[in-house]
Amino acid sequence: MERTLFGKPARFEGGLHEVAPGVFAWLQPNGEWGESNAGVVVGEGKALLVDTLFDTRLTRRMLDAVDAGVGVPITVAVNTHSDGDHVWGNHLLDAARIISTDAAIEIIREEPPSALQRFKSAARPLRLFGTLPLPIVGTLPLPLLPRLRLRELGAYIENMLGPYDFSDVQLTPPTQGFSVGLAGEVGGREVRLYEVGPAHTAGDLIVHVPDAHVVFAADVLFVGVVPVMWAGPTDNWLAALDRILSLDPDVIVPGHGPLAGPDDVLALRDYLAWVDAASKHRLESGLSVADTARDLVLDESYSDAPWADWDSPERIVITIATVDRHRRGERGGVGARERARLFAEVATLAAEIERTR
Repeated sequence: MERTLFGKPARFEGGLHEVAPGVFAWLQPNGEWGESNAGVVVGEGKALLVDTLFDTRLTRRMLDAVDAGVGVPITVAVNTHSDGDHVWGNHLLDAARIISTDAAIEIIREEPPSALQRFKSAARPLRLFGTLPLPIVGTLPLPLLPRLRLRELGAYIENMLGPYDFSDVQLTPPTQGFSVGLAGEVGGREVRLYEVGPAHTAGDLIVHVPDAHVVFAADVLFVGVVPVMWAGPTDNWLAALDRILSLDPDVIVPGHGPLAGPDDVLALRDYLAWVDAASKHRLESGLSVADTARDLVLDESYSDAPWADWDSPERIVITIATVDRHRRGERGGVGARERARLFAEVATLAAEIERTR
């Protein structure tokens, strides 16, 4: 039985799949943290790569499979957004031209892999420190950080980043930026890029291959796993999903999860609209982000929802925090201090969910 990077049974087949003539998807089951997808568009004697992966090992494995299964040199690559699991294999692309949105490039330059490697290295000490039999230690306020539940945070990050190694990743930002849209070709084959962010992140784009009726939706679409909204607002993400549907694709390659169709887009649309409406009502009544997330996910009605069996339900915390920022009129990205607090709340909710199962 195929296993995921986290050792779980795979719900769909990973590896290289030809989804239309000369268009390939690289899938990584089951689409949880870092288990991102990528793709290849093949023209006459040239190929375009859609995204690299989280670290050197995973990206090299994918490129080896593409070389063996496609056999056409990659001359151009697209980074669909700034998250490391779609970018941090760029250094293996040799002389390939790399394209992304101007907004994504700015973030990529500011978020080095070394910072996440340090975060990973700190996870186990945090978990062990948080188990000491002193009440104050479990929620020790670290310098420049809010009061954190160290055991839950350490265990969650240790698991989340366990399959990955960022120590040899060389940050390689895209070499060409654009905004709004970009039409081009690879080996005579038309490829269109559409900027649809801010949504999941500030610089999201989607890739459309018109003659194949394929859209690489990247992290604008999650299938079978709860999405994360770092940028928002929700209305922008809903509009991005509508843009995908307007292209009338036969096949949609999500950023995380199995190959998809229009029904999967509509399912994510329903989920995001539900989170936005349900959380705003609670936040406006004075409930905190963490309590709002707990109220939604641990309620009995959640088990009857269409997304009840999606992986990583605890990640709703991050999306609700983004909804709250926009509700309060705040703009801009999430800094390191806020991100640490959010992951602590995500970890705490994950532990509560596990206890209720």
